[in-house]
Amino acid sequence: MADEQKQESVDETVASGIASNETVVDVQAADAQARSKRTDTDIEKVNTNPNFLDAYMEEDTSLDALKEHRTVPRFKVIQPTTEEELKNTFGVGSAIVRPGDTMVCKHGGNANIEALESFDFVPLFFFVEWAKWRDLKGTGDMVLDKSFDPTSDIATRSKDKDTRKELYPGHENLQDNEKCYFQYVEHLRFIGSIYGEHPLAGTPVTLSFERGEWGQGKNFISAVSLRRRQTVDAETGDKVAKPIPLWSQVWRMKTVYHNPDALRKWYGFAFEAAPESTIKPQEAPAMFGLHKEFKELFEASRLSVQDDQQESPDESSVKGCDQF
Repeated sequence: MADEQKQESVDETVASGIASNETVVDVQAADAQARSKRTDTDIEKVNTNPNFLDAYMEEDTSLDALKEHRTVPRFKVIQPTTEEELKNTFGVGSAIVRPGDTMVCKHGGNANIEALESFDFVPLFFFVEWAKWRDLKGTGDMVLDKSFDPTSDIATRSKDKDTRKELYPGHENLQDNEKCYFQYVEHLRFIGSIYGEHPLAGTPVTLSFERGEWGQGKNFISAVSLRRRQTVDAETGDKVAKPIPLWSQVWRMKTVYHNPDALRKWYGFAFEAAPESTIKPQEAPAMFGLHKEFKELFEASRLSVQDDQQESPDESSVKGCDQF
């Protein structure tokens, strides 16, 4: 009887070991499969740093040099004019993060695509940038020059509807459909973080409004600026409404279809206050720290947005439009 019990114990141990090994193999296979789908531009979350690094992290400077090359990805909304590969992969009207081409949300009309229809966004830092874009019929980089200076030639041209479009030299005698034009564009940019339960939560991304979306950008600026909270004035003791910091606000974003007239049709962003319209108290130090970091980078002219080099921003949205 003792031998039989011993054999049963051995059998159970072996069975347990086999099950454990199968679990390990399954996990390893899943990890391998996930890694095979990643690209070099994918953004990965990193778990809390091991404790042994704490002492080094206090005064570490190894990442400082990287700040000289801080380029922030941006949201891209798939347009009818976008390349076929992206349209087939994500669907027209969907928002992705580029580079990396990762889905953020789909347009509500894409019933055959499995994805969220909205996402929450915390704007951390706002700035205006002006850029000179080449014509779609041209060759080379789409963005030819950029400036943060509101007094620069690019900025001055972009603010005047008579100068924001410039004919290429030597194209004066070409047919109208053969002529190429430089475009001087004002970009209203919010660098922020995808927030909440979204798979990309914590990812820094630029929400940029230009051309046909420029007016919506102005609306978003107004909405952010008007967000208030009742508080008690420290000096008078009176209740007053004070502005809520930019970096603490949470906004819900989704994509919508714009069709103001026969010549202008495009997809862009709509916004509303998120159900939880401010960040959690414990998140404030980190969010404020990110705000300061981006502000310092901007002031040192070391901040860059990864604009799409394949196509002009919302080209179809500006035909026949005087205001952007």
